[in-house]
Amino acid sequence: MTTPPSTPHPESVDYESVGAETRELPGRSAVEALVAELLGAVPEVRDSLLVAADALLDAARALIDAADRVLHTSGDDPAKPR
Repeated sequence: MTTPPSTPHPESVDYESVGAETRELPGRSAVEALVAELLGAVPEVRDSLLVAADALLDAARALIDAADRVLHTSGDDPAKPR
């Protein structure tokens, strides 16, 4: 039976060494790898991808704004049932 390595009490750790330990980063997902390759491949592809992402963000903002308007205007008319 092995005993787990003991960890020092948080107050006993030197201030300068806190957060200095090395950590392994998780590997890239398939989507992250694809986007990285597309962005690095050809400037035209990168520009098209950025324009498409910007259009997608604009559409999401418009959808959120429309939902916000619906929520705020539906409560203004007391004759409407909720």
